[in-house]
Amino acid sequence: MTPNQASRAVLRGQGPAGIDRVDRPKVFGEQWHAHLAPGEGSIAVNQDGSWKHLPNGHEPPKLTASQKSFLRDAGWNV
Repeated sequence: MTPNQASRAVLRGQGPAGIDRVDRPKVFGEQWHAHLAPGEGSIAVNQDGSWKHLPNGHEPPKLTASQKSFLRDAGWNV
């Protein structure tokens, strides 16, 4: 599955619980990323496995097995 297919699956309600949306890169250097909550600026995991919008000093959330499997199938390094 491609990141675009993963994005469409989440929009159709076919993604795992806890993945709110999958966004494409919008600016140079940005990666595909999966948001774990609704709204702009919510915590997201980048395609390379790094975190986006993680507040300083906070531990990243633990991804469930189904979230990891879904994201790995779409090319994420998690």
